[in-house]
Amino acid sequence: METKGKNISLKAILIAIGLGIWVIVLQNAGIIPTKQNVYVKGGYIDADINGTVDVRGSVDVDNTVSVSIDEVLGRDGKKYYYNNR
Repeated sequence: METKGKNISLKAILIAIGLGIWVIVLQNAGIIPTKQNVYVKGGYIDADINGTVDVRGSVDVDNTVSVSIDEVLGRDGKKYYYNNR
């Protein structure tokens, strides 16, 4: 009897894990929408921004920001490095 109870518990855990994985897959595929609220000092705003943004004042980033050196230096093929002759 004890093994039957363990099998039911194991099946329930495996089903829960499988459902969780499928939810993540569907969210990444865009089938399940994931809207996030953005808090800005003074209130919440919806942020769906493409392109450039002009900011006056200071900006705090509480996470890692990826920077492509090619995009910073431009796409004309010129590379400028410190102490490069």
